[in-house]
Amino acid sequence: MRHGVMLEVNEYLVLDHVRSRGETTRPAIGAQLGLSAATVSRIVRRLIDQGHASEGPGASTGGRPRSVVRFNPLAGCVIGVDLGGSRCHGLLADLTGASLAESTRPIADEGEPFPALVTTIRALRRRARELRLPVAALAVGVAAIVDQETGVASGGPHVHWDGFPIVRELGAVVDLPFVVDNDVNLAALAHAWRGDGRGRTGFVVLALGTGIGAAIVADGRLLRGRRSGAGEVGYLVLERSLLRQHAPGGPGALEELASGPAIVAKAQRRLAADAAPSVLRSLDPLTAEAILAAAAAGDAPACAIAVELADDVAMAVIALAAVVDPEVIVLDGSVGRALAPWLEGIAALVARHLPDPPSIVTSSLDTEATALGAVAAALQLARRRGAPGPYVDTLMVGGTPDAAARPDVA
Repeated sequence: MRHGVMLEVNEYLVLDHVRSRGETTRPAIGAQLGLSAATVSRIVRRLIDQGHASEGPGASTGGRPRSVVRFNPLAGCVIGVDLGGSRCHGLLADLTGASLAESTRPIADEGEPFPALVTTIRALRRRARELRLPVAALAVGVAAIVDQETGVASGGPHVHWDGFPIVRELGAVVDLPFVVDNDVNLAALAHAWRGDGRGRTGFVVLALGTGIGAAIVADGRLLRGRRSGAGEVGYLVLERSLLRQHAPGGPGALEELASGPAIVAKAQRRLAADAAPSVLRSLDPLTAEAILAAAAAGDAPACAIAVELADDVAMAVIALAAVVDPEVIVLDGSVGRALAPWLEGIAALVARHLPDPPSIVTSSLDTEATALGAVAAALQLARRRGAPGPYVDTLMVGGTPDAAARPDVA
């Protein structure tokens, strides 16, 4: 039995070594892992027979080409889904995270978020079957807190997730290993892997859109809190007037100031109270992104709203930075990304109040962060399920893939 366990462990370690490097040699595998040439040879043959790897001549350097062992990214695939407030965006990716297909649909087309999620997953699984690739794992990001013990979503008042048992419902319709997490947590995973947090041990993703939330990476770990609610900065109270007037159960106090719906409501009130000409009167639909675009173009009512928003965001950044001291704060979400023209002003306000302020940037991953982070989480889940017993726990933190600090899925 012990021999069998060691064989399983060594096979996993060899595959992980090949996967992390893309290609390597048998002697390099043996030297790195402390395995004999005979053991490496047996394991490599087994991995080739299983379709996980291939072997052939490497690049010529003038002499006889050295045989190279290569990871096969098409031994399987994973699905990552961003189930947002207005759209469901899914990616099908190979085992290095390279995109194979995508599916995007408005939530309104399905009437409710969960049916849109199911339709998206089915569409991507059909594509995987067409490519003759087994789906190894699925990860889904939702705009809510997901209790890691009960699988029930809470919060997310703008997207009506509160109390929805998403893990149970998803388990009833898919036969894949899967993980469900907060969308901003997955966005942080993407930024650690391929975005603005790459190579950093401390950063924050502050997502402003239909709702507001943050993901905090400190000392290389994603902070979760006692019930997975760390980073729910939409509940920050930044105005004294909201301390007693705010109604429980609805949007958070910061969401009442700086979320997409709040920005639209401010614009509507301003247009009703002021007859001044504004391009905002001709916009249909009136959206937060359109308001900020009008502000960047010089529209006076829109500019006033943008200045207030920049102030609110600066106060939120100061609060976050004072508590967790990150290297960088990434503004993401549809509203956060649209704040690029105001970054310099926000940074100047923050610098007034902090002795060593963080860098503040808008997301370099555009609208892809959560879906890409879901792909990374699915890859980590697939790796975890393939790991022998002694290695399983080292791949997980707080019940979700620990790639925020060590995104070694590519």
